[in-house]
Amino acid sequence: MSSSNNEVISKACPHTIKKFELISEYVKAWIEKLMNFNECTGIVYIDCMSNSGVYKDNDGNEIEGTPLRVSKIIADAMIKYSSKQAYLYFNDIDQKKIEMLETRLPKKTGNFNVYTTMIDANELLRKISSQFGVYQKMHFLLLYDPYEADIDWDAIMPYLRNWGEVILNHMLSDTVRAARVAKNPEAIEKYEKTYQTSIEELISFGSDKKEFEKKIKNIIKELSGRKENQYYIASFPFFNSMNTVVYNLVHCTGHIKGFRLFKTTAWKTFGGKSSMKNTHNVESQIQICVDEKTGDFNLTTPSDEYCYYVHDIASYVQKHFRGQTDVPYDEIWAYLDEHPVFPNDSYKRQITVALKNDYGAKTTQKNVVFADRSG
Repeated sequence: MSSSNNEVISKACPHTIKKFELISEYVKAWIEKLMNFNECTGIVYIDCMSNSGVYKDNDGNEIEGTPLRVSKIIADAMIKYSSKQAYLYFNDIDQKKIEMLETRLPKKTGNFNVYTTMIDANELLRKISSQFGVYQKMHFLLLYDPYEADIDWDAIMPYLRNWGEVILNHMLSDTVRAARVAKNPEAIEKYEKTYQTSIEELISFGSDKKEFEKKIKNIIKELSGRKENQYYIASFPFFNSMNTVVYNLVHCTGHIKGFRLFKTTAWKTFGGKSSMKNTHNVESQIQICVDEKTGDFNLTTPSDEYCYYVHDIASYVQKHFRGQTDVPYDEIWAYLDEHPVFPNDSYKRQITVALKNDYGAKTTQKNVVFADRSG
């Protein structure tokens, strides 16, 4: 599996650059938490579709991609955590891209180990997973970033079940555009493999993005081998200049702390919302709605499931706790912990203010009294 772009230095659109930012900011926070966890002896980071690490933006400026950003973050961290180890794997099937990447990567040290390969991405993953025993008490982070909706679940499964995390690029635009008109047997096989279902079922989804997203999440849950509520999947959409979803970046982990951290990092990267979708300020327009329970008229704002704001988090909380008294904050934050998009870390004060101002909640230092009104 390789990039569909044969240029050594590819063009990076704004949504791609934002993806670089999200992944690198997550790694920056992720490695600090892990290095301070006594039982973790180190980390293994795998980017099996790394490209050259160098891009050009729309104005022709050079941009560092995920491999260079992440490798520098981890190299700097390992200076401070000298008693622990880091193993980084970067792979691309294109020799010229790897050769360029090698000229930019930080130098190896006693506890910072970098390996580059030029093989099929899934072959690399199988090779590393067959050697899991070598990485005792080490935490994995796999970045699986194909340029098409082409996912080899057999190669990924060991990482979904291991102590670690997977960040998966679900190339939704490829599927919505091409799956329903696919005629070539190889193309049909690709989509059926990725979604673990027949091409007829995929065609029946039409352009319903939610059905394709649901299919991917169900596959991940099944392959994780975990019971319900013991595996966490966060998903965030990325939009192009035409305001169309190009792909979802899906974060998978069996650990609630990583799940919380990724959601919070995503919201910070997007500027206090859940995506960079241009909502044309609709989220600020006041609407009048009727409370089904009381018949009262309430003022509210529109909600867009592809671009949530803090007021959407408050609405979600209000609907659940409506009319309840003396609800501990910890119970509210625990409820948000289970949501695939909504964070609470770093947004607790904003959520509390929205509950008070928008829904009439009364707050103390420890509890919240929720008004009996709709969210």
